[in-house]
Amino acid sequence: MSAALIFLSKILIELFGLASLFLVLLGLPGLWVIVALSLALPWIGGSWSDVGILFGAAALAEVLEFGASLGLARKSGAGKSGLAGAFVGGLAGAILGTSFLPPLGTLLGAALGSFGAAAISERMLAKRTHGESFKVGFGAFVGTVFGRVLKVWLGVFQVVWLAWAMWF
Repeated sequence: MSAALIFLSKILIELFGLASLFLVLLGLPGLWVIVALSLALPWIGGSWSDVGILFGAAALAEVLEFGASLGLARKSGAGKSGLAGAFVGGLAGAILGTSFLPPLGTLLGAALGSFGAAAISERMLAKRTHGESFKVGFGAFVGTVFGRVLKVWLGVFQVVWLAWAMWF
């Protein structure tokens, strides 16, 4: 490959990597797009170990996002019904929120959906008091926001690592 083509490839990969962070805000698999982009690294200046690090960061982000959301709901006293409600409500809220105000609506929709569905599930199915249900819902809300923030930060790490691996 010519030097100009390699240079252009690096620029395009980094631009697509930055755009993928926007996908993360929408609740889409932007971190995995960055991993897919990194598959070009061995041919343009990086290595397979860089690809592995980016893959590991994406996998860690998924675990942390899921764990934070359900973990804080669990820590707030959620039972199985509250955890299921937080999960389903988060998905439904993200879809609805995206249609109204992307990307902020996606995050708010997911957080409010987790809150509402966890609280309602705990109140209706687990027969918890209003206060206990609210506490579980609030835990799900905070966990969803915290998990998404962690995921975005790991995405920023990925984009920086991708650039470093290509250029230095």
